[in-house]
Amino acid sequence: MFKRSLSVFLACILILSALCMLFSCADSEDKPEQPDEPGTQDTPDTPDEPDEPQPDAVPAPDIPDTLKGGGESIVIQLEGWANYAPLDIVDVGITERNNDSLNDAAYQRDRQIEEMLDVIIETRVYPEYAPSQAELTRLVNSGSCDVDLCLMRTAAFTSAVTGHLLSDLDRATLQYFDESAPYWDQNSFAALSIADVHYGLTGDFSVADDATYWCVFFNKQMVADYQLDSPYEVVKAGDWTYDEMYAMGEDVAADLDGVEGPTFDDRFGISMIRDVLAGALNTCGVTIVEKDKNDLPVPSFYTDDHVDILLDLLEIFYDKDVVYNVHVQGGDEVEIFTNGNVLFTFGGMYYGPQMRSADMEFGILPMPKYDADDAYISATSPLFLSILTLPQSDTNSDDLKSAFMQMYAYLGSQQVVPEYHDRLLKYKITRDEESRDMLQYVFGNTVYDIGGMFNFADFSFDLINMMYTYDSNIASLWARKETPINTAIEQLLDALEQ
Repeated sequence: MFKRSLSVFLACILILSALCMLFSCADSEDKPEQPDEPGTQDTPDTPDEPDEPQPDAVPAPDIPDTLKGGGESIVIQLEGWANYAPLDIVDVGITERNNDSLNDAAYQRDRQIEEMLDVIIETRVYPEYAPSQAELTRLVNSGSCDVDLCLMRTAAFTSAVTGHLLSDLDRATLQYFDESAPYWDQNSFAALSIADVHYGLTGDFSVADDATYWCVFFNKQMVADYQLDSPYEVVKAGDWTYDEMYAMGEDVAADLDGVEGPTFDDRFGISMIRDVLAGALNTCGVTIVEKDKNDLPVPSFYTDDHVDILLDLLEIFYDKDVVYNVHVQGGDEVEIFTNGNVLFTFGGMYYGPQMRSADMEFGILPMPKYDADDAYISATSPLFLSILTLPQSDTNSDDLKSAFMQMYAYLGSQQVVPEYHDRLLKYKITRDEESRDMLQYVFGNTVYDIGGMFNFADFSFDLINMMYTYDSNIASLWARKETPINTAIEQLLDALEQ
């Protein structure tokens, strides 16, 4: 009897085990394949590495769970630049996945914040800034502006400020906004203010501002062929200066086509466009306008030291045998580099995607220093930098808008910016680990020249236009422009008092 009971018991166990295995297999076979998480595409195969501790983790903003938008839209206006695709804003208001790691990370952020705050993200995209500004002006002046946030180009910034289109980024009003958080650039917040009224800032709300940073691309094969010092090591040693760059460029410059004078088909040490001069001056510590103790703009450009720096840079840039100025001498600024005709080319980070398909090995470096004892300084375009602004609008509450701003930038720092830097820049474009190390210099210690961003009396344009005629007469230019610059500053202040 005992044996019979034991046999029945064991048989039941075997049957139950078989059933468990059957249902487990069926569950595994019926379960649909899960899509890749955003950011997993386009990642090179690398061996597994042990997890490393992440010190100084950035805390999430303290947004109450009860703060909800009730399904209302958060309207974000996006300004492009002259229909130029490399400067498009590609990480805000993403409506679908497309298997691109940056796009999908941005898509995930949008869905996450929509659910968190019970809002719908709506974007209005303008390929050029002028129509965007015209529409924003119409909406604000009508008293029924429904645009909550605007990613605005600095070319339109002054008219937006003087036209009273923008609200103050005031922490007393915007309860959940905190510009001191590490995902905002405090230098931009300080620069884009007048009399302590803050009209805009940059940060991890979008990677559009990262695309406008000036940098240097270099031909790795040419460095090897001419047995030059590794530019990476020169940067790390603190010796990456304009003089050093020029000296390396002299070593490779040569006439290749037999045509008298420099041509697009010769080999050059450096290539550039005229706009680079503004960034070069900023990275050497030269600004057109700074702020006084009352946060008011005052001219800062014309000093003996600044003039000396400008003349030294122009002496390098005007050497036609070594430096090719694309805006003056013709051709395409990316093509001359990807053709293998240049050792170094100055450009914006937005050049990178255009170089991705080039059949060459290249790296990315920060802008050089003026003197080896200086610190590395970063600079962006004063013309097409994308800045976050808050239009005069009462569609949504200040609490909701400030919570959205803060959380969107925070999630950007955690999800989107890492994709831009780690996947897109470091793998798809630069293809090497050493250029990854250079990004800390490219994106660090940024100076924002308000003389350029407010474009007082068009001086920044007059300055870079000297490159067209190889003009070095800075004293004459300043004599013509000093009074108009001061007048433009006075007009700005008068407009803000109205």
